[in-house]
Amino acid sequence: MTGEKAPAGGQIRRLRPEDVPAAAALEQEIFGTPWSEALILDAVEKALDSEKKQNGSGKTLPLAYGAYGIFIEEELAGYLFCMAVAGEGELHRIAVRPDRRRKGAAAALMETFFQWLREVGAGAATLEVRAGNSAAAALYRRFGFREEGVRKAYYQNPTEDALIFWCHQFPLSNSEK
Repeated sequence: MTGEKAPAGGQIRRLRPEDVPAAAALEQEIFGTPWSEALILDAVEKALDSEKKQNGSGKTLPLAYGAYGIFIEEELAGYLFCMAVAGEGELHRIAVRPDRRRKGAAAALMETFFQWLREVGAGAATLEVRAGNSAAAALYRRFGFREEGVRKAYYQNPTEDALIFWCHQFPLSNSEK
């Protein structure tokens, strides 16, 4: 999945350890409760390990991790972290730099997420989103996610409910359209 096309001539590729400081800086800028650089590095290393285990094996892993970045003009413009366990995927984190929003970067990352889900053999996916983040919720709905629950006071800084979304039927891949 490395080298996927992204908006404005950018590229999507797996994140590497050298990308962690840029991702950590973006975390600080975007999230009220950002992941630490150590947590991001752990997620990147788990994703790289999952890729090594699956590459060429032809089998579905019982537990897999993914970490992808969208790079525009060689700068990290956004990223996503995800995992799959027992046939279900979970989007842990997706972020796009504020100056790169509404230009297709998040949609390109979502397409990458669904491609990854297919590769690891997941048949459903879930995520949580702040109840007040209507732009993100609209993006998720566009990709087939539907609200199926609420976690009260789940987020901090500021305190806010989390909407729990599920997608049980993945959208068509670009090759299937």
